[in-house]
Amino acid sequence: MADIENFDVQELSDRVQEKFEQNKNTIYIALGAIAVLVAGFWWYNSNKETKSLEASSLIWKQEKNFGSDNFQAAIDGDQNNVGYATIADEYSGTPAGEIAAYNMGVGYLNLGQFDQAINALEGVSFSDELVGAVAKGALGDAYLEVQSVDKAISNYKDAIAHSDNDFTAPVYLKKLALAYELVEENDNAIEAYERIKNDYPTSAEAQGIEKFINKLKK
Repeated sequence: MADIENFDVQELSDRVQEKFEQNKNTIYIALGAIAVLVAGFWWYNSNKETKSLEASSLIWKQEKNFGSDNFQAAIDGDQNNVGYATIADEYSGTPAGEIAAYNMGVGYLNLGQFDQAINALEGVSFSDELVGAVAKGALGDAYLEVQSVDKAISNYKDAIAHSDNDFTAPVYLKKLALAYELVEENDNAIEAYERIKNDYPTSAEAQGIEKFINKLKK
């Protein structure tokens, strides 16, 4: 991390990108799988929602592409089945349609197509603690990649507020702190780092956190 007197935006941007790369598979894909399972739950238990049942069955048919990182095929569809883009559009307003939009946004993030990810993820909202937090955090990542730092900060804060759990909260607190550093809001960055230290001391993000705090306090 750069010293404050030698503030290096590019270096911090590289660190944010590194953090994104470290977490995209463990969080996005894991939570994407959860989202697919949630869709399956609705499929088997939501007999009142015919459209949601139909959409859920189509989502399941793209699980293989999504799970094997074949994101473009999952989004666009393949020779056998329609993709998330079609499902999200045709089944808009159903829970399964929203899951398709979320998976599409995650796919675009992994493909580096950040404007498309923003378009897909805007308006996606889940009550589920984990999936809901990651959906908001993923939108923050997309905004950060297009250098809309204020919007990234807002979405990271939303992700943290959505669920105070040991899995996602420290991840997004770390990303929030790094985003604050990008705009030189160092007091806010310190506050985020210290919350990781105090509230999530056993998390991976808490390891070595003192050096981040001390650098900013110099």
